Amino acid sequence: MIRKAKFPRKVSVVAYSQALPAIGKFLGSNSSDLSHFDALLDRLAAKERREQGYHSEEAKRCQSAIEAFKTAFAKCATRKFRFTLGPQDIGLKISGVRVNVRLDAGVIEEAKDGQMFSGGTVLMMASTPDARKHIDDKRKHVAAIIHWALQDGASQMEPLPKLCMSFDPFGGEIIKAPTSHDRLRKAMTASCHEVAARWADIEPPAGYDGPNWQ
Repeated sequence: MIRKAKFPRKVSVVAYSQALPAIGKFLGSNSSDLSHFDALLDRLAAKERREQGYHSEEAKRCQSAIEAFKTAFAKCATRKFRFTLGPQDIGLKISGVRVNVRLDAGVIEEAKDGQMFSGGTVLMMASTPDARKHIDDKRKHVAAIIHWALQDGASQMEPLPKLCMSFDPFGGEIIKAPTSHDRLRKAMTASCHEVAARWADIEPPAGYDGPNWQ
């Protein structure tokens, strides 16, 4: 796993490249008017018909993601949250390893006494059975890491676990950060400590033809 991180075989292609920004912008607008997506859905449908290969498939994926989000948004209790525009990158350093946490939208809550609390949400897109297996165990971890990153000083307001969430549109579910997090943080700290200790000694895989790494 460390070798794959240090010597990636190829640049990862970001899926849902048009759906994610549109959903983040919608959340940040704090609107409940889902017609916000109508024009984009029309453009994506036209692109799906016009293009071929990856571009056509990506347009189709984005349409599915937006429709799934619309259904989930109407079903989940999202209107009680006040969202802020994303994306926002938050750096979290664990045992010498820098972890980047990218929020698709921030979350703010004002208490009755006027005190402000913070949180954030990450959209986790997984439509196929294999992809869903990949994220099922990670949704709670992602929400917990959001809370940790904000708690580590990324927010001037106190972050609350209930405001730190992973939003799973295809699953129609919002997973919030657990209030008990010691076990997860200890496991992540131990893993990052091992990564930092071994990083310099990890050599490239057989057949590596990338840039000079020494």
